[in-house]
Amino acid sequence: MKRFAALTLILAPLWLAGCVTPPPPPPVPVVEPTPTPEPLVYVEHLPSEVDAVLVYGARIRALPVGELARELAALAGDPTGPDTTLKRALVLSRMHGNGELARAIGLLDALGKSTDEATTPFKPLAAVLLAQFNERRKLEDQVERLGQQVKDEQRRADEANAKVEALKKIESTLPARPSAPASK
Repeated sequence: MKRFAALTLILAPLWLAGCVTPPPPPPVPVVEPTPTPEPLVYVEHLPSEVDAVLVYGARIRALPVGELARELAALAGDPTGPDTTLKRALVLSRMHGNGELARAIGLLDALGKSTDEATTPFKPLAAVLLAQFNERRKLEDQVERLGQQVKDEQRRADEANAKVEALKKIESTLPARPSAPASK
């Protein structure tokens, strides 16, 4: 029994130590992966024929009318193609003479209706320009009508003023009215 008591004294603390939960392990540091940068892809943009027409349009915007006439003459020597047609339409739209806008609209309309494969990349630009030029023509026609109405109204006002002045002259030449007899 002494042995048992001695053994119990030795084993009891060990047995009780087995009931104790061990402390939690220290937290493991989380290593965040470093993001790898996306590779840069450089795309070379080659200007298309449509881009060339847009650049041309921007260049001619500042030209005076005399320069536009020379530009139109120079375009007459270029080979006919959809890009040249668009350039002619742009030049004509900038000139402020009789019929130039209508000619530009005709060129764009023909380009839009063309079935030639070469015109395909130019058709969206031609459609946008055609819509803008048609709207501009409507506005110019409306301005012309309103200007004519203003002139007509001014002429009528001048005629009415002339009649009023003539009536004033006639009135000033009339003899004075006799006074009415006194009532009895």
